[in-house]
Amino acid sequence: MTKYFILNVVLNFAIAFLVYSGIMSFQSGNHLFLFVSIALLVVLVYLKVVLLKIVKKNAAAKANSTVTKKAKKRS
Repeated sequence: MTKYFILNVVLNFAIAFLVYSGIMSFQSGNHLFLFVSIALLVVLVYLKVVLLKIVKKNAAAKANSTVTKKAKKRS
């Protein structure tokens, strides 16, 4: 889970940087960097959604295995 946490932090920083970069490039009138920032932002948001789905699936599997272990101990 540590690697997912670190990846989440890196994705958050990258998303924040791209939002800032997009705002600054829009204000300066540099549309090429604006479009590149938007494209990369879409990709990073997609990766973050995929990461959240993976973490949710792993958490559910871990919770399910914990319940199974507790049920075996009671028997």
